[in-house]
Amino acid sequence: MIPQAGLGPDRSATEADVVAGREAGMPLAVTPPTLGQPTAGQARRVAVNSLAPFAASMVGRVLSWGMAVVMARTLGPDGSGAYAFAVSLWLYASIMSDFGLGTWLTREVARSPDVAGSAASLSLGLRLVLSAVAGVALVLVAFLYASLGIGGAGPEIVATAALLGAGLLPGAVSGAGTAIFNAHERMVFPAAMQLVSAVLTTAAGSAALLTGHGIVALAWVSLGVNVVTAALFWLASARAFFPLGVALAPARQWSLARETVPLMLNSLLNNVFFRVDITVLQAQGSAVVGNYANAYKVIDAAGAVPSSFVLALFPVLSRRAGVAGGDGNERGSMLAVYTLALKLLLAVGLGLAVLLTTLAHDLTLLSWGPAFLPDSALALQLLAWFLPLSFFNGLTQYVLIALGLQRRITPAFALAAAFNLATNLLLIPRFSYVAAAGATIATEVVLLVPFLIALRERLDVGRLLSAALRPLPAAVVLAASCWLPWLPWLPLPATSPLGTHVVQAAIAALVYPVLLWTTGVFTIVERRAVLSLVTRR
Repeated sequence: MIPQAGLGPDRSATEADVVAGREAGMPLAVTPPTLGQPTAGQARRVAVNSLAPFAASMVGRVLSWGMAVVMARTLGPDGSGAYAFAVSLWLYASIMSDFGLGTWLTREVARSPDVAGSAASLSLGLRLVLSAVAGVALVLVAFLYASLGIGGAGPEIVATAALLGAGLLPGAVSGAGTAIFNAHERMVFPAAMQLVSAVLTTAAGSAALLTGHGIVALAWVSLGVNVVTAALFWLASARAFFPLGVALAPARQWSLARETVPLMLNSLLNNVFFRVDITVLQAQGSAVVGNYANAYKVIDAAGAVPSSFVLALFPVLSRRAGVAGGDGNERGSMLAVYTLALKLLLAVGLGLAVLLTTLAHDLTLLSWGPAFLPDSALALQLLAWFLPLSFFNGLTQYVLIALGLQRRITPAFALAAAFNLATNLLLIPRFSYVAAAGATIATEVVLLVPFLIALRERLDVGRLLSAALRPLPAAVVLAASCWLPWLPWLPLPATSPLGTHVVQAAIAALVYPVLLWTTGVFTIVERRAVLSLVTRR
């Protein structure tokens, strides 16, 4: 169970999200066409294994949002920020605890089911040791912040970090169980456990907050849910496959750790990319962290838009990576798919950025309450413009994997993480959360540059960038219709309960698809492709 944090875009390494490869740094396996056509049973199994985690993830998002609302209303910016800071430290500890072992175990069990028991015991033993070390390190860092009084950090942050760190131990058991079920293509049970975890966390956490308890109570809930989930995974694994055991073989586990270091490093780099601003912002105080983290929760929810889309598109990109296009170009067919997908994602991303900028005040007031105004609303207005670039990079990363260029991803993330860390350290002391939001946007640009350089080896980047600019005119018109108060087409009183700009934005959002369709964003062939989704032809 992951503590309710909402610290960044949803790029967590789960089977339900396409961005799993971006964090894990491991290309998804694609079965070549030469291995034969999939059977109906295989297709059904893939569908179930895709839809079950996706459905659980969507329900979990709704529950997480409800929990975040209760937290904001009861704890305010200071309490929300203190818990967000503790969770940001826990995220680094969880990366060290996992160390890429979940991905490794899934691969090994899928390849050689006869060694599943020994592989699980070996990896679980190592993961428990790493969890203990990471938990101690987590507490020490929290204690350092509290002892120095950085940003008002106090004993409750240390206690919260200690309980979250203790949860890494049962979390190791759940991680091993998840890997085993995934390796056997039985992903429904892990999805069910994800849903059970979300329900228990939301119910117990909300009850604790509404009865007057604070962030330490939330950490106790997290620990309790972790223990319950670990017990269920242990029982289910024993019944379906074999009991989860623990082995200690230092020489073999040292070799295993060396093998999984690249997976851990990619995950660590990604989290430095997205989470380090919270750690640096803590020096500004827990209230600043709370305002910024709650704005990020909206961005996190919006990040669900491209996840399922790219997840569904990735096999198509992989199959077309070596298919000749109509222009004779070996990669022409893939470029056509990539271009259309990019236009769709950027159209959605730009539209969301405009609408979130327009509605930031209302969303903040409705969700978190007046205590988070105006800072959380301003942070949201800035962070909204991270979305189009994030959508671009999220799709492009999987295009690189489909083209076999996945080795170019890690250096790009290293560059982006270094830039993000340096920018936050340099600018946050002077510009606070405004600098953090600006650094997040700028880092996406820094990440996009090496991605495009890598793409130049296989695709026409000039044509791609030209396509990326196509949705801009419609987005400009959308922004004008939302932001120019003198437009006469919506004569609503300024005292409207919902706010004039809310209704104005809603109407503009309905007009936006028409603008995209009529301003030449999509070619005739692309329009037919989009229409085929509706006509089923």
